[in-house]
Amino acid sequence: MEPLPPELKQPESKLESASTLIKRFSAGAVIGLVIAAMYWGTTYFFGYPLPLTTGTTGCVLLAIICGLMTLKWGYKILETLLENLP
Repeated sequence: MEPLPPELKQPESKLESASTLIKRFSAGAVIGLVIAAMYWGTTYFFGYPLPLTTGTTGCVLLAIICGLMTLKWGYKILETLLENLP
């Protein structure tokens, strides 16, 4: 049996491994938690302390959003997020 000509071969899948995706999501989630914790900490300084449940919920949601953004657009988005911090 002869091998297929190069034109008819199936292209290789460009799917990334699960461990790479988990690492990328985790990096985004950690950056999201750092950003959320910084802003939650400044609420006390400005005299508007957030309750524990509201602050925790906000931190978790921001971590998930940052993790998903990192999954979609890669590590470049983390650099952009960190550049926009005050």
